[in-house]
Amino acid sequence: MKFAKKMALILFLISIGFAPMLAANNVSYKSKSSFPMKDLLVKLSFIFPQNDSFPLVLQAVKKGSRGEPDTSALFVVSFGKKKAEIKTDKNGEVFFWAPRINIFSRARCVAYSNNPISIPFSMTGMGGETELFFSEGGFETGYGWPELNEAGIRILYTEGYEKQAESLMAVLKTEKALIANSSKMEFEPLKIVLDNNHSIFIGGWGLSPNTSDIDKYEILPHEWVEGSLAKIYRVYEDPMNRWIGDGLAQYYMFEIDEKFYPEGLYELCPDDKAFEDSSMVFDLRKWREATFSSLEGGDAEWLNYKIAPYFWAKVVDKSGNPEIIAQFLDEFKKQKKRTSEKAIEILSSLSGLDINKELVVSAKEYRENIYRYWPVPVTPLGMVLITATNTFLMGDSSDRFTTPVRKITLNDFFLDRFEVTNEQYSEFLNDVGNQKEGGSYWLDETSYPDILLEDGKYIVRKGRENYPVFYVSWYGASAYAKWTGKRLPTEAEWEYAASNGGTTLYPWGNEWHDDYCNWGDTGKLDGYEFTAPVGSFEKGKNHYDCYDMVGNVFEWVADWYEPYDPA
Repeated sequence: MKFAKKMALILFLISIGFAPMLAANNVSYKSKSSFPMKDLLVKLSFIFPQNDSFPLVLQAVKKGSRGEPDTSALFVVSFGKKKAEIKTDKNGEVFFWAPRINIFSRARCVAYSNNPISIPFSMTGMGGETELFFSEGGFETGYGWPELNEAGIRILYTEGYEKQAESLMAVLKTEKALIANSSKMEFEPLKIVLDNNHSIFIGGWGLSPNTSDIDKYEILPHEWVEGSLAKIYRVYEDPMNRWIGDGLAQYYMFEIDEKFYPEGLYELCPDDKAFEDSSMVFDLRKWREATFSSLEGGDAEWLNYKIAPYFWAKVVDKSGNPEIIAQFLDEFKKQKKRTSEKAIEILSSLSGLDINKELVVSAKEYRENIYRYWPVPVTPLGMVLITATNTFLMGDSSDRFTTPVRKITLNDFFLDRFEVTNEQYSEFLNDVGNQKEGGSYWLDETSYPDILLEDGKYIVRKGRENYPVFYVSWYGASAYAKWTGKRLPTEAEWEYAASNGGTTLYPWGNEWHDDYCNWGDTGKLDGYEFTAPVGSFEKGKNHYDCYDMVGNVFEWVADWYEPYDPA
């Protein structure tokens, strides 16, 4: 799983496989797969005490297939004295409502089939960890909804979101083709439920219809690759094979990032704090599969998400064989015992490298070589990268226009370090002119004495070149941003940057300081009677090195002004 979301998602994801037990029975089926559901139901009832009952979707899958559904299985479900027999549909699924039960109740499910089958069960969450335990939306299964079904991908969606479903399908099909072209790997079927109104989903990956780029280009392809390696190639028969499972999942995630989502490559940057010790060594052979009893899964857990994809890129490069991953997976799948030692033996033979040696990576090696494989985009001059690593609380409960306070998750973005100056804006006006839009001119020349029009050319009053431009309309600000090849930040982006990801009250911290920004119009408190040159307050910058996030002048954002509720 991806770095920042690993812990949150692993708490949401339950995946239980049930192997079939071949036995004679009185319903003329050749095999059955059974499991008690009492513990599962009690736990779910405990987590969601407000629900008297909840939906379950179970699927029968032919054992040994790539997730091929068994459409002729019969499920016999019992809760105490209540019993139901339900036949699987075209997707091998059955749907039923499970009542809340107490610890003394008997709950059981038996699936009968003419084929050896397994019954996977999964539950995923959308949003923050607290939503798992305090959800008011309840469960969602997507059962019976409109759906798209192509290339081993099922997307179920609520009415009105067909375009979003089609867009996501196109992205996933492209990603699958890219991965398959290199790895020749087999994929497990992928099921996604698109719905804005629920935070817990059963029987598939739950996503908002307005899926973020991180989900589309990083989370979903990673989970799809790792899940396929786990279920089809059974890489986790040995828990020490995480360098294969998570390693290849991360490798293909960054391959996708390079083509479709370059911002994602910033996660590969060698963080100074994490890699400041050049002698630090990462041994991927010790990276264990994460379990619910040990979520950390070995030493250097999170940094291994950078090191492991680097290892695979290095093997492809050093072996000079672009087919090395496909050849390795093909050989590995044939093995009766899929141990880490056997995998190392196979990869060493195919690549001609000492894989035991290559799996041990120093911080120095990583820092010196990572950009050879995935060049990180260059930060535009005068801007900083705002890495949106956490969901933050946006809004202010004390102001009726900025309520309700709500959780917002953003993608990474670039932001100017300084406010736009008179000199910069005059260059823009000299190139395109001061146009009229939205009922007013971009710059109100009649009220603004710092930029003057002389002999058909805009000039800045001497000494005011580095002061922030103002009396600019929203259209004038948006046009300038587009002229520079940029855009206005959204309100959420601006608030995230100004509050350092929602961690501080002011850009510099939580304590107010009179001399950290230009806010006193008489000049007695901050030294400036009116505006100040941009970047005048070194102590007032935010944690990303952006100046004047508070004070000096008001700033336009992309959003139009509107109360949060009901907008």
